[in-house]
Order: sequence, then structure tokens, then C-alpha cells
Amino acid sequence: MADPSSHALVVGGTGMLYDVSLNLAARGYATSVIARDPVRLEELRARAAAVGGRIEPMPVDYGETGSLEVALRERRDLLGPPGLVVAWVHGSAPTALPTLVRWLREEQTAARLVHVVGSAVADPSADSADELTSKLSGSSIRLQTVILGFVLEGEAGTQRSRWLTDREISAGVLRAIDSGSPRSIVGQVEPWHLRP
Repeated sequence: MADPSSHALVVGGTGMLYDVSLNLAARGYATSVIARDPVRLEELRARAAAVGGRIEPMPVDYGETGSLEVALRERRDLLGPPGLVVAWVHGSAPTALPTLVRWLREEQTAARLVHVVGSAVADPSADSADELTSKLSGSSIRLQTVILGFVLEGEAGTQRSRWLTDREISAGVLRAIDSGSPRSIVGQVEPWHLRP
């Protein structure tokens, strides 16, 4: 079985985390990428190979729990459990993250889970209870949360806000991975009322 520190898994790695997938492959990780579009996965694999990196495509809809479980087991058998997992999971797939966490816990290896979330978690009026932290309690999984905010442009009084670009998101996620900080914000989440 492969050394888990050399295996990274990126969930949703052909969209806004495309550059994260490429960068991890360039750093020497055997990088498994879960996404639905096999064409985008093959494009990503070819780009990584062109610079000496290794992307292992996982064409699966993470919203389909059974398919996700099978794909994760198959990948473990091929590369061993991942030491690094970067996950951007849409709310339309509520079982995906619990499935991933359950699988990581079953592997009983020290892994780092970088959970990428939208700015809504920073809403001052929202309940800030972190369900994921409690699910990971007592495990060897180290959680890092990366909150995607927004960007303010212009001068005070005439500022406009916009959402982050895919490149800004990937760069921020990579900074968070490198820092190891338990909580990072890409862009800003305050002042909340200026959100786009």
C-alpha cells in the first residue's frame, strides 16, 4: 500500500479547485480528483502529466453515496488512504461529506481534511455550531476550514464587492494548506452587509 502522505484527494477538483489539483500533483502528490465530467478529468490529468505530475481521475457523482463509497474503496486499494483531502461539496449533496468523513475514520490513518465552504458560514446571524468538528472528535483527522468570502474593490464610499475568481479561490486554498491553520478566510467576510 502506498504512503498516505504521498496521496491527496480533491473533491470537486475540476472546477474552482482545478489549480489546487494541478498544484498538488506538481508538488509530487498522486492526486485523486473526484468530479462528474470525465472530459474535464482527462484534460486535468493530461495537463498534470505535461508538467510531470500525476492526477488519478475519479469520474463519480459524489451525490450518489453508493458510487462514492465504491470509488473511495477502489482508490484506497490503488494508492492507499490519502494523507490530504481537499473537499468542496455542494449543499445539493448532503450525504457526500458524511460519507467521506466516515470513510476517513474507517481508514484510521492520520489525515488532514481541508473543508472548503461558502461565505454563508460567516453570517453573523447564523448558528455557528460546527457539526463537522464534532463528527471528527476522537479521530486522527485534522480539520482545516477554508471560508470563501468576497473582494471589495474601489475606494471607501464607492466600493463594489464581487465574488472570488477560481484562481483567487485556488490560491487561497493552497495558502491555507501551506499554513496549516485550522480556520482561514479567502478574501473577506466583513463587512457582511457588503457581500455581493
